[in-house]
Amino acid sequence: MTHRRGAFTLIEILVTMGIIIILIGLLVVAAGGARQAALASTTSARLDALSQAVTRFEADTGYLPPLLDNDRAGIDGLEPTRNSAGGRPAYLTAAQRRYSYTSPAEYLLGYGTEAEDGYGIRYLANNQVDPDSDTEFGLRRPGDDGFWNASWNDDSLNGQGVQVGRYELSERRPDRSGARGTVIGPYLELDDPGMLGALGWEDGAWDGSIDPATNQPMVFFPGDNEYEESAPKVIVDAWGTPIRYYRLNHPPGQPGGRYAADYEPAPGWRYSPSMAEHFALRPWELDEGESVTWWFTDSGGERWGDYSDVESGQTHGDPTIGRSLLTSRFAFLSSGANRRIYDWARVDFPGLATTEYSDARGDHAAADPAASGWYEDGRDLPWLGRPLYDSGVLATEEANRDNIVEVGQ
Repeated sequence: MTHRRGAFTLIEILVTMGIIIILIGLLVVAAGGARQAALASTTSARLDALSQAVTRFEADTGYLPPLLDNDRAGIDGLEPTRNSAGGRPAYLTAAQRRYSYTSPAEYLLGYGTEAEDGYGIRYLANNQVDPDSDTEFGLRRPGDDGFWNASWNDDSLNGQGVQVGRYELSERRPDRSGARGTVIGPYLELDDPGMLGALGWEDGAWDGSIDPATNQPMVFFPGDNEYEESAPKVIVDAWGTPIRYYRLNHPPGQPGGRYAADYEPAPGWRYSPSMAEHFALRPWELDEGESVTWWFTDSGGERWGDYSDVESGQTHGDPTIGRSLLTSRFAFLSSGANRRIYDWARVDFPGLATTEYSDARGDHAAADPAASGWYEDGRDLPWLGRPLYDSGVLATEEANRDNIVEVGQ
């Protein structure tokens, strides 16, 4: 009788332990979910703050912050074309790369030395302003061209490795009157010391370092061995991934300009820029009444919604967008918890292991053996952020579902 009672006791203990393990597992899952929800909420707040900052910047300057590449150099507006390249519209393909990681910190915070952008804001690891910085904080007004009258490099590759076809912000100049210009901003308050990071930097240029977990540029913070004070700064989301900045395409040399509704870059074809050109900004799910369609017509009369595998006659891809993209002029994008962005379609291709859009070309020397020379950012191949796609981006149902987008009007 005693032996049997002991057996029952052991079973009861095992059952109790099993229940406890299950409860602990549920608590861990719930805690993880709560933490991710908190990070998403923090990121949304940052995107909202960035959106408000851009609005204040525009009120002071008359234009939205221009785009900069990963070398902290300025990229001009892009003249549209509907010519096809590789079976797809060249301009629409280029539009997927028309974003910047470095513009927000440059135009909304300002940093560096007085010679670079005005009045040398520098932040310490504790998010306090460096007391050795100049006493008048902000950034020098960027001027009519948006790039502090910087020199335009339109020559062949020089001995310093400077790329053609961009404004070299390291060569900022006074305004036309010879003055340094007024001080504006800063427009963004850093609510967390970990909100501001730096890209990899070597010999005065981006070192090309890519985070293998995200296929986006590596970000380093004060205290990291790779951190360089002089490197281009980026604003990161709550997961430490750099936030992308998109803006409406503008005529070259006119950051405050806009293509007229009746603008005809080619006979019989009118072009009006739209944030719907950027597939990654399109929402995964749409509320009732928010769904509208958007098409891009190429030179052969083919209509393109995005680069998904949907095809019917002369129409290609999914044209579904949110209504707000038709009226918006800028946007910020976080890749979310899984830190992945799939650029080529509104939603991913279910069941496809990797995207066919594989591209190792970056904003420096051509990696494609069939290509030669250097790519001209903002002109022939605007590739500003350069996530390397040569190994393919996983095209899963999860890649874009958790993206967080803030669309600015």
